[in-house]
Amino acid sequence: MVCPDRTPISIRPVVKRYFFQVPEDIHLTGEELVLHPHQFADDTGETAVKFMDFGQEGYFNLYVNGVLQEGKLYQASADALKIAATGQSIIKGTPIILESVGFHVAREK
Repeated sequence: MVCPDRTPISIRPVVKRYFFQVPEDIHLTGEELVLHPHQFADDTGETAVKFMDFGQEGYFNLYVNGVLQEGKLYQASADALKIAATGQSIIKGTPIILESVGFHVAREK
Protein backbone atom coordinates (compact mmCIF):
# COMPACT_ATOMS: atom_id res chain seq x y z
CA MET A 1 0.00 0.00 0.00
CA VAL A 2 1.34 3.42 -0.96
CA CYS A 3 0.93 6.31 1.44
CA PRO A 4 -1.00 9.11 -0.32
CA ASP A 5 0.74 11.86 1.68
CA ARG A 6 4.37 12.02 0.60
CA THR A 7 5.20 15.15 2.54
CA PRO A 8 8.75 14.75 3.81
CA ILE A 9 9.26 14.83 7.54
CA SER A 10 12.32 15.64 9.58
CA ILE A 11 13.24 14.25 12.95
CA ARG A 12 15.47 16.44 15.08
CA PRO A 13 16.94 15.48 18.44
CA VAL A 14 16.56 17.80 21.42
CA VAL A 15 19.10 17.22 24.20
CA LYS A 16 19.08 18.70 27.71
CA ARG A 17 21.76 17.93 30.30
CA TYR A 18 21.79 18.41 34.06
CA PHE A 19 24.95 18.41 36.20
CA PHE A 20 25.42 17.57 39.89
CA GLN A 21 28.63 17.18 41.88
CA VAL A 22 28.31 14.94 44.94
CA PRO A 23 28.94 17.16 48.02
CA GLU A 24 29.70 14.26 50.39
CA ASP A 25 30.06 10.49 50.14
CA ILE A 26 26.76 8.78 49.32
CA HIS A 27 26.24 5.19 50.45
CA LEU A 28 23.59 3.46 48.34
CA THR A 29 22.31 1.13 51.03
CA GLY A 30 18.75 0.63 52.24
CA GLU A 31 16.72 3.38 50.57
CA GLU A 32 17.05 4.61 47.00
CA LEU A 33 18.77 7.95 46.53
CA VAL A 34 16.41 10.73 45.41
CA LEU A 35 17.85 13.84 43.77
CA HIS A 36 15.70 16.79 42.72
CA PRO A 37 16.13 19.21 39.80
CA HIS A 38 17.05 22.18 42.04
CA GLN A 39 20.21 20.26 43.04
CA PHE A 40 21.41 20.30 39.41
CA ALA A 41 22.72 22.96 37.02
CA ASP A 42 21.50 22.91 33.42
CA ASP A 43 23.55 23.42 30.23
CA THR A 44 23.60 27.19 30.81
CA GLY A 45 24.85 26.85 34.40
CA GLU A 46 21.51 27.89 35.88
CA THR A 47 19.77 25.94 38.62
CA ALA A 48 17.32 23.49 37.07
CA VAL A 49 13.63 23.83 37.91
CA LYS A 50 12.45 20.59 36.25
CA PHE A 51 14.08 17.87 34.21
CA MET A 52 12.84 17.92 30.62
CA ASP A 53 10.73 14.77 30.24
CA PHE A 54 9.87 13.97 26.62
CA GLY A 55 7.65 11.03 27.56
CA GLN A 56 7.35 8.41 24.82
CA GLU A 57 9.21 10.70 22.40
CA GLY A 58 12.44 10.48 24.37
CA TYR A 59 14.53 8.89 27.07
CA PHE A 60 16.98 9.64 29.90
CA ASN A 61 20.63 8.61 30.25
CA LEU A 62 22.47 8.71 33.57
CA TYR A 63 26.24 9.09 33.83
CA VAL A 64 28.07 8.67 37.14
CA ASN A 65 31.74 9.70 36.98
CA GLY A 66 31.44 9.75 33.18
CA VAL A 67 30.15 6.17 32.93
CA LEU A 68 26.74 5.44 31.40
CA GLN A 69 24.59 3.54 33.92
CA GLU A 70 22.26 0.62 33.24
CA GLY A 71 18.62 1.62 32.86
CA LYS A 72 17.51 -0.67 35.69
CA LEU A 73 19.64 1.30 38.20
CA TYR A 74 17.71 4.56 37.98
CA GLN A 75 14.36 6.16 37.26
CA ALA A 76 13.97 9.74 36.07
CA SER A 77 10.97 12.02 35.74
CA ALA A 78 10.44 15.78 35.48
CA ASP A 79 10.55 16.06 39.27
CA ALA A 80 13.21 13.61 40.48
CA LEU A 81 16.08 11.27 39.72
CA LYS A 82 15.96 8.06 41.76
CA ILE A 83 19.07 5.90 41.97
CA ALA A 84 18.67 2.33 43.23
CA ALA A 85 20.31 1.15 46.44
CA THR A 86 23.06 -1.14 45.14
CA GLY A 87 25.23 -1.37 48.25
CA GLN A 88 27.91 0.74 46.57
CA SER A 89 29.11 4.26 47.34
CA ILE A 90 29.50 7.40 45.28
CA ILE A 91 32.39 9.43 46.65
CA LYS A 92 32.50 13.17 47.28
CA GLY A 93 33.24 15.20 44.14
CA THR A 94 31.89 12.59 41.71
CA PRO A 95 29.97 14.17 38.81
CA ILE A 96 26.46 12.91 38.11
CA ILE A 97 24.99 13.91 34.75
CA LEU A 98 21.39 13.32 33.74
CA GLU A 99 20.80 13.60 30.00
CA SER A 100 17.30 13.95 28.57
CA VAL A 101 16.99 13.16 24.85
CA GLY A 102 13.82 13.82 22.89
CA PHE A 103 12.82 13.87 19.24
CA HIS A 104 10.92 16.63 17.45
CA VAL A 105 9.08 15.52 14.31
CA ALA A 106 8.14 18.16 11.75
CA ARG A 107 6.66 18.07 8.27
CA GLU A 108 8.89 19.78 5.76
CA LYS A 109 7.31 22.29 3.40
